[in-house]
Amino acid sequence: MHPRIKHAFVFDSLGTLFQLGPVEQKLGGRAQLDAWFERLLHSALTLALVGDFRPFDELARSALKTMLARIENDADADDVLGALKTLPPFPDAGPAFARLDDTGATIAVLANASEAATHRLLEAAGLVDGVVETISAEDVELYKPHPAVYRHAEERIGLDAKRTTLITAHAWDFLGAKHAGWDAIWVDRAEREWPFPKGKPRKPAHNLEQAVQFTIDKL
Repeated sequence: MHPRIKHAFVFDSLGTLFQLGPVEQKLGGRAQLDAWFERLLHSALTLALVGDFRPFDELARSALKTMLARIENDADADDVLGALKTLPPFPDAGPAFARLDDTGATIAVLANASEAATHRLLEAAGLVDGVVETISAEDVELYKPHPAVYRHAEERIGLDAKRTTLITAHAWDFLGAKHAGWDAIWVDRAEREWPFPKGKPRKPAHNLEQAVQFTIDKL
């Protein structure tokens, strides 16, 4: 067993801990799923820049309707949004959490979605017992990758940036955490190729267990 460590491992939720396959199926393909989430992130960042805020559920619905209209997709928006409530965990989520339980590290989840929605997913997946904090960006009325979201997470967890690692499958989230002073591990199984001109991590992980081990090895 690894010595007990005082460090926080903060996991992103959608696409990192939880598979979006059911939503992709409702939409008819990966391209449609990507188009929706890119529109959703664009909307969130736009509101942050102009000093406005709307809850995640409202943004998700409006971005979805715009995407469906643009590509003339007749999927039912309520049906698609309902699938977000029943996402299965990735198979490596449980083993990654179990590995951290052995170390005494703090496990938290930081999501753009609401705290209640994230908690329900964790509960349904049998992962909630190991999670010390389920944190929503909505608490500060901003969304990741705004630095205020990561600062808020530090306060909730009770550890400073130097003792906090974000594990995420999204490069934009990775960059947000790094610019907030956190350590971060990018899990490359979704994006595959680094999407920014600079900043590619020297050691991307291919799964959650590997991401956890990378950080444990550095502590």
